[in-house]
Amino acid sequence: MTKVLFILSAVIILVSSFFAYQNGREFAAVRNSVTILNLEVQKELANAKASVDKVVEVNGEIAKVQGELDIENEKLKSQKLKLAQVENDLKRDQDALDASNKKLADLKIRLDKLPQGMKPETVVEEINAMKKATAETQAQIEMKRKEAETEEAKAADARKAYEEVVRKIEDRKKSFDRNSLVARVVAVNQAWGFVVVDAGQRLGITEATKLLVTRGNKTVGKLSIVSVQNERTVANILPETLTGGLNVAPGDRVILENLFQ
Repeated sequence: MTKVLFILSAVIILVSSFFAYQNGREFAAVRNSVTILNLEVQKELANAKASVDKVVEVNGEIAKVQGELDIENEKLKSQKLKLAQVENDLKRDQDALDASNKKLADLKIRLDKLPQGMKPETVVEEINAMKKATAETQAQIEMKRKEAETEEAKAADARKAYEEVVRKIEDRKKSFDRNSLVARVVAVNQAWGFVVVDAGQRLGITEATKLLVTRGNKTVGKLSIVSVQNERTVANILPETLTGGLNVAPGDRVILENLFQ
């Protein structure tokens, strides 16, 4: 039994040694492959870095050229603006020259039309004489205008005085109409104690006017005006002023209280 175990152990050791040898060769081959691969990767990285550096250098050159190109473009724009300004100035000067030439041509035509013997110097003298005459005429016009304003002021004063006279006449007429008031009671409301009189503002009656109601030679009572229209007056009957138990009735005469007094 011991011999069998020893033989099995020897076989296992031999097998293990064989596989260990095989694995060692394969590991060495893999390690060599990895070393070679790392060298190739480092070479490619170095090449890539060199390419990146070259790209960076080229980009720098491109940026520099682009900056120079931008500067040149700005210079070109500035030159174009200056050229446009010069062209505008040239056009403006040409327009001014054309206008001056046209004025000179018109002046020559006008000079050619001057009467025989008349010179530009005499034209200036005549213009000055016309200016003087115009100034004198304007002075006369101004004087006439002031005279007209004075007359208008006088007319306005006269018109104001006339209107004042008319107003006084109207006031006197109203006073006369009021003093000669002949009005009648046309309606009576005993329940509410008011009357309607057939006279109003047209005859000078106002809400402050004092009215008396008479019948023949007797005074019936007094009225207190409520409202006044052009041809009608509404007034309350003052009960305390009624005489001898009389009542206001349609047809009674209405006069001014101050006229009665």
